[in-house]
Amino acid sequence: MCNRENEAENVPKGPKEKSTKPGYCMYIDLTSSKYISAGGSKYWLLAVDEATQMKFSMFLKQKSEVKESFVPFLKEIDIRMA
Repeated sequence: MCNRENEAENVPKGPKEKSTKPGYCMYIDLTSSKYISAGGSKYWLLAVDEATQMKFSMFLKQKSEVKESFVPFLKEIDIRMA
């Protein structure tokens, strides 16, 4: 019988080093609403910069707009914070 519970104990646990460069590591969350906004958006994207804890919101009409909206946003952040 295989005991997977003991395997997890061998994984080192400790604080990971946080990014100190703004825009280098961002956490994103995409959520939807059952209602459509006045501007036609159904999705809300929240991005949090790990280094500065700054939060950014974007409103999207479709999930497929994430790449089209977020990549230029990241490039703009890189230009402004460099």
